[in-house]
Amino acid sequence: MDNLQKIKSIQSILVTNTRSFTDGSSIAADLATLVAQNGKRVILIDADLRRPVIHTLFNLPNRVGLVDVLQNTRPPLSVMHTLHENKLHILTSGKLPKDSIDFIGSSKMNELLQYLKTRFDKIIVHGPPFFYSETTSLAAQVDGVVLLIHPGHTKNETSRAIIEKFQKTGATIIGIVMRNQPKHQLNQKAFIDRLLSYDKRARLTP
Repeated sequence: MDNLQKIKSIQSILVTNTRSFTDGSSIAADLATLVAQNGKRVILIDADLRRPVIHTLFNLPNRVGLVDVLQNTRPPLSVMHTLHENKLHILTSGKLPKDSIDFIGSSKMNELLQYLKTRFDKIIVHGPPFFYSETTSLAAQVDGVVLLIHPGHTKNETSRAIIEKFQKTGATIIGIVMRNQPKHQLNQKAFIDRLLSYDKRARLTP
């Protein structure tokens, strides 16, 4: 998790995957929970509309959520779930309509992120896999990207191509997590500690 010192403000973070499928877990959910446990107000958003998983991890209903907000049918706060003594807020995906619409790449998504920045300390986005067009668009809208790489499934050349793709959009990669490694949970905790300590130093900087 390098280059953190180069980021002036890291309020919104996209977590994206190099695989096309989910293994039933979410680094984004882990990060959001850890940040909330450190006393920050956090909003966790499930923006993987193809294969949403956040509602399953937290045993939450998914009748309404992000899709409804982006369609202007429900205000954001009305469809959020609150956990961990009101520190962790969750916006599930909601049900995707039959029409194939790029909700995540829309200007409405950017408006939502800007609105949430006024109400939360951190915004953690569980995003679609990196190769979808909406992920590239979303990466340019957040302050930083955490990339999940699977050793044995992601070659070094491919990893470099992914990083270059995101950087061309103006996105900033603030961390790379190697999945299926014994120490990956410890690495997540170390990343959160660095993130929070950096925030503290940034506030003290004129």
